[in-house]
Amino acid sequence: MGLFSPKTASYDVDQVMARVKDLCQVWGEHGVVYKFAEDIQKSRWAKLVWNASFNTVSVVSGGNDTQEMLKNPNCKALIRSMMVEVYKLGETVTGGELPALNGRTGPDHVIEDTETRTVTVIPSMLMDFRGKRPMEHAVILRNPIELAKKHGVEVPHLETVYALLTMVEKGYMQ
Repeated sequence: MGLFSPKTASYDVDQVMARVKDLCQVWGEHGVVYKFAEDIQKSRWAKLVWNASFNTVSVVSGGNDTQEMLKNPNCKALIRSMMVEVYKLGETVTGGELPALNGRTGPDHVIEDTETRTVTVIPSMLMDFRGKRPMEHAVILRNPIELAKKHGVEVPHLETVYALLTMVEKGYMQ
C-alpha cells in the first residue's frame, strides 16, 4: 500500500500517508501481510522489470519456464536487455531510482534471484498462453512502450517482443 506519485499529488501528502500507515498497522495487527511503499508508481515499475521480461519471453520463446529461459545464454541476454530498458524507462517516468524487487536491484541481481529460486517459476502470461486465454500484453508492454515514445526513451527489445507476442496471441485467439 502507498500513494501513487506523491510528488505530484493535489492533496495533503503527509496527512494521507499517515492514514495509509495507520491502516497498514491495523491490518498488520489482524494478521494481514502487507507491503508499504512511499510511491506505488515506482514499486509498480520495479515489478514490471520482472513481468515485462520473463512473462513475455516465456511465451515468445515457445512456452519456457524461468529456468529453461535462463539456461539459454541468448534468451538470458534478451531478458537482461529488456530489464535494462524497463529500468531506464521507469526511472525516466518516475523521476528517480526504482526500489529493490525482492531485495534485489538491477537486472543482474533480479536474474540471479530468479536463477537461485528453489522452485521454477511459470509466469502468469505463460499460463494464459497454455490455456489459450488473452494475455495482459497491454499493461505489461504496450502501455510502457507508449510512455517510452512520450518520454523519448528507446525500447527496441520491448517493441520487438510486443510485436511477436501479439502475433502469437492472434494465432490462437482466432
